[in-house]
Amino acid sequence: MKLEIQNFEVRNIQFGDKTEYLKGVLFINKKELTDLISEDGRIKEIDIQVAHPGERVRITNILEISEPRIKDGNDDGYYPGIFGRLVKAGQGKTNVLKGSAVLEIGVMPGFYGGVVDMAGEGAPLTPYSKTHNICILTEPTPRIEMVEYGFALKQAGLKTSIYLAETTKGMTPDEVKVFDLNFPLERLKGLPKIGYLFLLHSHGDSREPFIYGDNSRHYYPTLLHPNEILDGAIVCGHYNISVAIKNTTFAILNHPVILDLYERHGEELNFRGVVIAPEPASLSEIRRTAMMSAGLLKDFLDVNGIIITKEGGGHTDVDLMEICEECERRGIRTVLIDNEWLGPDGTGELPLLASSQNADAMISVGNVDGMIDLPPMDKIMGGHTMLDFNGDLQRKINLPIRFIPNAISQLGLTYLTTEEE
Repeated sequence: MKLEIQNFEVRNIQFGDKTEYLKGVLFINKKELTDLISEDGRIKEIDIQVAHPGERVRITNILEISEPRIKDGNDDGYYPGIFGRLVKAGQGKTNVLKGSAVLEIGVMPGFYGGVVDMAGEGAPLTPYSKTHNICILTEPTPRIEMVEYGFALKQAGLKTSIYLAETTKGMTPDEVKVFDLNFPLERLKGLPKIGYLFLLHSHGDSREPFIYGDNSRHYYPTLLHPNEILDGAIVCGHYNISVAIKNTTFAILNHPVILDLYERHGEELNFRGVVIAPEPASLSEIRRTAMMSAGLLKDFLDVNGIIITKEGGGHTDVDLMEICEECERRGIRTVLIDNEWLGPDGTGELPLLASSQNADAMISVGNVDGMIDLPPMDKIMGGHTMLDFNGDLQRKINLPIRFIPNAISQLGLTYLTTEEE
């Protein structure tokens, strides 16, 4: 299966009379886009604002982030199972407005928002300070349920992504990247056979992603082609957990583990494929998932080693360790990626909720409890307050790093690094 990602570089975004992409500039008809999103009666108020790299702007109450994309040459839309026909992702040509992002912004009790500074000390911690950001500021209709507001935000963000990317149809891209696992056998001979196990949070509404439009808790361990993940088969559905312990749609589409394995495929390793698996709530389900995941990796993908990432808080360390033990028992070497919980000063004694003697190759993506001082900003987008943070967000603030999207990233889409002393 062959996927061509056609990148169109976005150097600037401006509001204009017509939504179009011209010579690196994305023009947006604000009224047209606002009217499109306002068709959803679950949203009472909406505004569209744009933030650029280097501006002294702080974006607050960020709930989800996606990237403008569309299939080129057909009318299937994008994000199959959510928009358009339910078709297999991961093949054909996909147009991407590279260097831009769509941010869903809103406030509701139970939702946990994030903060992005486009300049200052906080900017180097997040990739979204380097993108031109289309911010969708929304207010829910009165008495709407949390789950329904989350669905409305999801629709608004993905509608916007598709609407903007349609401007590139039929145009010549700045860059084309091809993803195809089919290499000649002689090129793969003797290389270690490596797979990837992608754990997905599965703890109920507003706490799990969507796979082809359905909740992850409805899935058992499943083989997916890596192209499907890079091409919109999985989108974030999290709204009531911290941005530090969920994978945004943007991060999934630009999945660093999959992209790195592709980069080394045929040179240093034989990238065999991907297994996705839920993170259920009970220990018996966790053990069943571990057994089935290891079976797919060993008996179908025939891997020598795997990389495993998790999603969610400390409870999901149990999923990670159970699967690690089952894979190691079956002769599959494992590398685990996880975050730590070490308190504001990094001296906590319990970095992980669970552990295993077999987990002897682990990569830390950082301490979610760490603190950072952020300077005052000239402008706020998304509101001066957040429900889970006290104080005026436009002023100088001392903020837990877990509030900054992808400062801590369980997929590794982060600028933080781990050093061994």
